[in-house]
Amino acid sequence: MKTLLPPLCWFIIFSLWLGACSKPSGTVVIYGTVDNDLNQLLTKAGVPTEVYADLEAALAETDFQGTLLALAKDYPHTKTIIPNDFYERAKAKELKVYVEFPDRIPSGPAGDIGSTQKERLVVNSDLFGPTLPPGQILDAGRFAYTNFPDRPAHLTGATVAGFREAVYGLSDSPQFPILFAEDNVLIATTKLSDFRKSRFSPLGAWQKAIHGILAQLSIDLNEDAFFWDPLVQPAFPAEVSLPADAYQQAVARGADWYRKGRLLIHPSWRDHWRQYDTLNPPLGPPMNLKLPSGDGSLGVMEGHYSYINPDGSQPYRYWLRADCVAETAMTFAVAGQVSGQDQYAGTASNLMDFLYGSDTFRTPASRDTTRSSYGLIGWADTHPHRYYGDDNARVILGSILAAHYLQETRWDQSIAEAILANFRTAGKKGFRSNALNGDDIERKSWQALMDRELVNPAPHYESWLWANYLWLYDKTGHPPLLEKAKAAISATMSRYPDGWIWTNGIQQERARMILPLAWLVRVEDTPEHREWLHRICDDLLQWQVICGALQEALGDSSKGKYGAPATNAAYGHSEAPVIHSNGDPVADMLYTSNFAFFALNEAAHATGHPPYQEAVDRLADFLVRIQSRSTGRADLDGCWFRAFDYDHWEYYGSNADHGWGAWGTLTGWTQSFITTTLALKLQGTSYWEATAESTVGRTVEDCWARMLPGFVYEGE
Repeated sequence: MKTLLPPLCWFIIFSLWLGACSKPSGTVVIYGTVDNDLNQLLTKAGVPTEVYADLEAALAETDFQGTLLALAKDYPHTKTIIPNDFYERAKAKELKVYVEFPDRIPSGPAGDIGSTQKERLVVNSDLFGPTLPPGQILDAGRFAYTNFPDRPAHLTGATVAGFREAVYGLSDSPQFPILFAEDNVLIATTKLSDFRKSRFSPLGAWQKAIHGILAQLSIDLNEDAFFWDPLVQPAFPAEVSLPADAYQQAVARGADWYRKGRLLIHPSWRDHWRQYDTLNPPLGPPMNLKLPSGDGSLGVMEGHYSYINPDGSQPYRYWLRADCVAETAMTFAVAGQVSGQDQYAGTASNLMDFLYGSDTFRTPASRDTTRSSYGLIGWADTHPHRYYGDDNARVILGSILAAHYLQETRWDQSIAEAILANFRTAGKKGFRSNALNGDDIERKSWQALMDRELVNPAPHYESWLWANYLWLYDKTGHPPLLEKAKAAISATMSRYPDGWIWTNGIQQERARMILPLAWLVRVEDTPEHREWLHRICDDLLQWQVICGALQEALGDSSKGKYGAPATNAAYGHSEAPVIHSNGDPVADMLYTSNFAFFALNEAAHATGHPPYQEAVDRLADFLVRIQSRSTGRADLDGCWFRAFDYDHWEYYGSNADHGWGAWGTLTGWTQSFITTTLALKLQGTSYWEATAESTVGRTVEDCWARMLPGFVYEGE
C-alpha cells in the first residue's frame, strides 16, 4: 500500500524547488566569461550575476525588465554574433541591454573590424557627469572595434593630442563611434568590460566611465565599488614608509627583470629574434616567457614598445643596440656585488665580450686603424655606420664601470680607443653634432671634422662625451682632453637657457648637463665651475615635487627638436614629450629622471652640498616606489616605464612618441641607470669614486700616438 505525502510536505518541497530555480532580486545576466573584469567587479560589489556561454540562453534566462550584458568573448578577432531576433525579443521583455563588439545593431549589420594604433577614446557627451566632461581622454591601448556609420556617441575613437584632455577638440580628426545608444540598447563597438586586463588608463577616468555605463543599465553601485587594482602597478603607494631593504630589493628586481622578460638573447630562439630585429621599426610580439633566458653572449634586446595589447601585453622592440648592451653589462656587474648574485658577473662579462669581441656594431672602416671611423661604436646592429655621440658616451660609461667591477683589463684598449675616436671627430670647440655617419667621416676625414668651428648647444646629444674626456683626463693628465671639454661646456653655458636646443623637453637637457659639470668641478674646482653646476642643478630641482619626482617641462618651442604635437594629426608620428604642456604632473624615466638621478649623485659626491644629497635621496625613494609590480605579467614586473603621473600615482602620460612613449621600457637608458645608481647609492659611493683606480687610462699613450698622429701626448 502506497503512502501519500501530506499536503504540507508537498508545499515545502515545491517552495524549495521554486527557490532554487528563481534568481535573487537584481540579478544581472551576463553572456561572457566568469573571469571578465566587469563580472568580477559586480561580484565583488555583491551584485548577483549569472554567466552564460550562449547568448540565446542568456536572453531566455533574463527576467522581465531585467538587465542583460552581452560581453565580447572572442575579442579582438571575432565579433559578438547577435541572433536575428535578439533586439526584438529583448525589447519585448523590456530589458536593459548592453552589447559589446557586435556584428549587428538594431539598425543593421556592422562593417569590418577596425584596428587602432595611437587612437584614444574621447568623452563626447554628458553621460558620465561633471567629473568626466566632454573632451576628456581615456586610453584603451591598442583596441579593435566594429565599424558603424558615424553618429552621436558618448565615447568617440580618434587620434587626438593632449595629456588628459583633447586640447584641439575633435573637429579636424577622423573619428568613429565607440559607445552610443540605439533603441534603448547601449552599444560599445569595442570591448570595454576587460578594463583591468587590458590596462585601461587613467584609472580614475575609467572608474567614472564604468560607473556611468552601469548607471545607464540601472546598476547603481557605491562609489567605492569602482576601484580595482591595476594589473601592473607601482611597488609602493606614495605615502607609506619604505621598508629597510627597499633599495636592495629594487636593485635585485631591477636586474632580474632582464631574465624574467627574456630580454637577453638565447641561442635557441636567436632566429626568432632576428626575423623582427631587421624590420623597420624592429617590432615583434611579446616574448614567450617559457623560453630560456640568454647569458649575455648574444646581447640584449632594447625593451618594450609603448603600445598595450588587448590582453595587457606589450610588443617588444627587438633592436640590438650597443648602448643597451654596455649599460646592461654595467647593471649586472654592479648589481651582482650588491645582491650577491655571483652569476651576474658572468652575464656582464659575456655582454662586454659580445660588444667588443664581435663585429656586430663595427663596420670595416671602424675596425681599420688607418680609417677615420676607427674606434667608433655603431648605434645598432642594423646601423653600425651611425654614430650618435650620446650613445657612444653611454657605451663608454657603461663599459668602464662594468670592466672595473669585473676587475678585467681586456677591454681597456677598446674603451680608450672609443673615447679618442669621439674626441678626434669633435670640432675645435668640442661639439660633434647629434650624429655622424661613417661615409661622412671617411669623406671628410677626422682631421677635417676636428677643424670645424661647430657649436651645438644640445646637452642631450653632446654633453656626456665631455664627461668622458674629463674622466680620462683625470686618469692621464692629458691637457687636450680637459681643454676640449672646457671649451664645449663654456660655450654651452654661455647660451643657457634661451640658446639651448632641447630634444623632448628642457628638463632632460639640464639633467644631461649636470654630469660634465660635476666632473669639471672634480678636476678643476673653481668658483665659476661651481656656479655653473649650481645654476643647472638648482633650475632642475625647482621642478622636484614633494614625492621626489622631477616634473617634466618644455622649453622655448622655437628651440625644441621634438615638442608636443601641434595638431591632432601629428600625434604619434615622431618622437615627443610625455607631457603636452607645462604643468602636466608627469615624470620621465627615459630622458630625465634616470639621468638626473645618476648625475645628481655625482654632483652630491663632488661638492658635498647637502641639498643635492637630499634631492638624490628623495628621487631615489620616488623611483623605488614606482618600480613596477605585477603578478599577471612577469615581463612587466620590476621595470620602470617612461611616464609616471605622480598626482594620480599611476603609469600615464601623453603617448605621442612614435615608439618610446609613456609605457615604453628600455634595457639601457632607463632600467640600467636607475638600477646602477641605486646600487652605487647602497655602496655609499659615486661612479667617479668607484672607478678611481680604473686601468683604462694606461693604454692611452699608445692609442693617442696611433689615432692622433701629430699631436703631442703630454700625459703623466
